[in-house]
Amino acid sequence: METTAGTPAPTGIGKIRRAGAIGNFIEYFDNALYGFFAVTIAKLFFPAFDPVVGLLSTFALFGVSFVVRPLGAIVFGHIGDRWGRKTVLISSILLMSIATALVGVLPTYSAAGVLAPVLLLFCRLCQGFSTGGESTTALVLVAEHSPVPDRGRNVAPLISATIAASVAASLTAMIVSLAVPASALSGGFWRVPFLIAIPLGVVGLVLRLQVDDAEVYKSAAEVSTVIGKKHTPLAQAFRTAKKGMLVLFLWVALQATAGYITVSYMATHLMHFDGHSTISTYAIIAAGLAVATAAMPLLGRLTARMSRKTFAMAMAAGLVIFSYPAFLLLGQGAVVATIGLAAFAVLQFGTMISSGLAVVELFPVDVRASASALPYALGFAAFGGTAPFISTWLAAEFSPTAPAFYVIVLAVIGFFVGWLGLPNAREMAVLADGGTDVGTGQETGAERRMPA
Repeated sequence: METTAGTPAPTGIGKIRRAGAIGNFIEYFDNALYGFFAVTIAKLFFPAFDPVVGLLSTFALFGVSFVVRPLGAIVFGHIGDRWGRKTVLISSILLMSIATALVGVLPTYSAAGVLAPVLLLFCRLCQGFSTGGESTTALVLVAEHSPVPDRGRNVAPLISATIAASVAASLTAMIVSLAVPASALSGGFWRVPFLIAIPLGVVGLVLRLQVDDAEVYKSAAEVSTVIGKKHTPLAQAFRTAKKGMLVLFLWVALQATAGYITVSYMATHLMHFDGHSTISTYAIIAAGLAVATAAMPLLGRLTARMSRKTFAMAMAAGLVIFSYPAFLLLGQGAVVATIGLAAFAVLQFGTMISSGLAVVELFPVDVRASASALPYALGFAAFGGTAPFISTWLAAEFSPTAPAFYVIVLAVIGFFVGWLGLPNAREMAVLADGGTDVGTGQETGAERRMPA
């Protein structure tokens, strides 16, 4: 099955996209739910604290789960390079689904004392560990099945899944809040959305059992088996792909910060700092993210018409220009706030498409899972996991618009990272011809015969 620039995507690409997207959906659905119910979780698991301190503690616990992402990236990255992308995706979705569902059955502080937040921490750590290998491996699987010009279009549904998950979480939270009084919500109804991870996990497992690794990976794996390997994939990546790993880490710093401000912090911001009601907040987020979802196919197609460099720089420049106005709009009426959130979300999720392409095009196939997973996980650990905490602190200490300046600083850095580190038009032509790997400057063996 040779995939060149001019050939259509493989027949089963739709099934492969769905198998990759379901894990992203569960990950972002869980994290968005955690953000939407942060105020409730703070009261139930940290009742002895001042409300703001309890909220900060809740987001600190959210951030701690990101600390184990790099460990998950190392473990799952190694498995993905040595035993296949499919093996990783089956393992990660099982762990992720079980850990998310367990959040819905945990005892609260009033029932278990200090054990309650400890158990919540354990669940968050399991979720973080599984996500360390899930995010990039799903992107790698889909992109490796795609011809170079179609990669953006085929990766975009995985990004859409993250937005759809946030919309679904917002609608779920809104329905639960409308259906039950506040006392009943705190009494146990907040648990119901987390239990949805059980059927989602079953669906994801079935989908992933039906797909296979791409031929480009199988070819590289056969070569590796014949000639043997002196180094682990991660050690080999540090020897040959350091530049690409640094580029991905710096770009993910922007993506992760803006992303978790959008899906995990935004509900708290709208309610606590901008004065929107609970129902209005959920409606603003659902509508704004629905607009972003509709924009993803268009952005995916744009990647076939411009270089990766130009696309990434455009997304970063957009965040530099529009972040502050977007946060100003959040403090206005519901319709205006929706416009601000939608503009911010479209640009933020555009940065995710750039990351999805970079995980394949910056690294050779034989170390791709390891080389992409670790910097991606480190970027999320350092920036994504801390984004809700830092944003809450900035808004409380300075003004509701202060988080925008945090994004702007990272977007300026991201602009130069895209300019200096991502493929230009000439390098894209080389990729389409199956030539030199952009991240390493080396020929990629199996990829030279069969571009991913």
